[in-house]
Amino acid sequence: MDTCSGTPVSLTLGRHRIEGVLRAVGETVDMPAEAGHPARRLRNLILDFGPACAPVEVWLAEPPQPGPAVAPT
Repeated sequence: MDTCSGTPVSLTLGRHRIEGVLRAVGETVDMPAEAGHPARRLRNLILDFGPACAPVEVWLAEPPQPGPAVAPT
């Protein structure tokens, strides 16, 4: 996991918005998809919203990589 210098982030939940920073960028995982569809690649991020809450771990979809699709075996 790579630690970050604190890139600003915000989280909006309805009318509530909290500000924080990106603390770490982790590994990726490939989540299985339906048959005939490529797996989704997710990236792990750790967000720190300070006293508003505990650090939050999120998994965000990575953009598809260019190139031919690999068929499942």
